[in-house]
Amino acid sequence: MSSKQYHHGDLKASLIEAANIMLVRDGADALSLRAIAAEVGVSHMAPYAHFKNKKELIKSIAEAGFVQMADTMEAVALELKAKKSLSPRELVLAYGASYLEFSTSNPQLYRLMLGQVETTGRKGKKEQTVLDDTTSIEKTSVSSPFIESSKKPFILLCDAFALRGDTEERVKAQALGAWAMVHGMAALIIEGHIQVPEGTSFKHFLMAATPFSDDFKDTI
Repeated sequence: MSSKQYHHGDLKASLIEAANIMLVRDGADALSLRAIAAEVGVSHMAPYAHFKNKKELIKSIAEAGFVQMADTMEAVALELKAKKSLSPRELVLAYGASYLEFSTSNPQLYRLMLGQVETTGRKGKKEQTVLDDTTSIEKTSVSSPFIESSKKPFILLCDAFALRGDTEERVKAQALGAWAMVHGMAALIIEGHIQVPEGTSFKHFLMAATPFSDDFKDTI
């Protein structure tokens, strides 16, 4: 993005887009309101109309990342549904593979989304996501766009597991376990601790790596 590409449209969206470009190009340490303003081509004070400080900027970038991830997961599921009727296990596998694809294709953004980039000190209890504690969000009366967006992948997994007809408690436990598993895999792949064999899709890799892989043997 350059100053020539910004024409007084949605400044907030332009700032977040520029931040994502800088995140990929320069890393998280390069993010600042002043630097992003320069990237977009507006005054250094302009971002303060939308973000009080760097903390709010980081949260907005992460929020947009979770929305984009969930949109990607849903798009993959819709493509598969158009071809055939998906079983719950096929849907879970499709979501998991999409999750891995998105996170490993956007490593800097993913680290930021999961709080692996430290920018504001220790998180407060009310800012934890479902991955930290499945009950913390439900018990707090305070909601935010970030909390709502961070729940989207978890909610999609819950909806998929719910198709099996299990109890709500079991569905949440299964979804949390699946989320934790793909998050762990994504982190290990991003940091280079494990490698997906060349020519192996994330769907095949995920299926082979799960302790219940026999449940998926007829989905590929």
